[in-house]
Amino acid sequence: MKILKTWLKTDQAQAILSVVLAGLIWLFYLTVRWQRRIDPETRALLEAGKPVIICYWHGRMFFVAGAWRKRPKKLGFLNSAHRDGRLIARALERVGYTTVLGSSRRGGAAALREMSRLLSAGMPMAITPDGPKGPRMRAKAGAVKAAQLTGVPMVAFTGSAAPRKLFSTWDRFCLPLPLSRAPVYWGPPIYVPRDADAEMLESCRQAVEESLNRLTNEAERSLGQEETQAAPDAGPDAGPDAGPNGGAKGQADGARDRRARA
Repeated sequence: MKILKTWLKTDQAQAILSVVLAGLIWLFYLTVRWQRRIDPETRALLEAGKPVIICYWHGRMFFVAGAWRKRPKKLGFLNSAHRDGRLIARALERVGYTTVLGSSRRGGAAALREMSRLLSAGMPMAITPDGPKGPRMRAKAGAVKAAQLTGVPMVAFTGSAAPRKLFSTWDRFCLPLPLSRAPVYWGPPIYVPRDADAEMLESCRQAVEESLNRLTNEAERSLGQEETQAAPDAGPDAGPDAGPNGGAKGQADGARDRRARA
């Protein structure tokens, strides 16, 4: 077991796993019966080729495979710089997407600058505002800051599936199974004023969090499933967070949540 764990950390293993993960993304895209519901204003932005900041929960990442009827020519993802984040980034690049690595602990400022540059160049960017450590389904400030810097709106994206595999992980990771029925929902755009003060930024953070949770629950209710509950509210970030890593506070809250379930 120790030998296997050591091998999984090697670049060779990460390359193999990224190929497998990329294959899964294509498998879900081709075999799941996607049912898309898009807010009219968001649809207009997407059809006009306008960039948006796509916010989706960490536990629903595989649903992005079915977000569009036809895969977009350009799409960027903000991933954590730790090993798992780099693995996901390699898989996304194999599919043909652009990735940016960074978090509040490692390369956050540089990641925010690069994300802003890509958005300003017209590329939509996707971010998990509760990842990779949690708290589950609680938005941090990274997407809000990018929206403020660029004037690009945030859009909530989520979904559910039946049948599915729901894991007992901190994020309640939801895996659609091949041939499953999967409703995926796009929320309305949420704009952040460039001159927004702290109160307005917090209001925007709450708005995207509430939109994501409401749509997630709607998707689950449409399939007769039990709603996935968010972790206890940890409030806004204690410090800067350009990427999807929650920082020390988010990790501590996630750890408390895991202990409570144990």
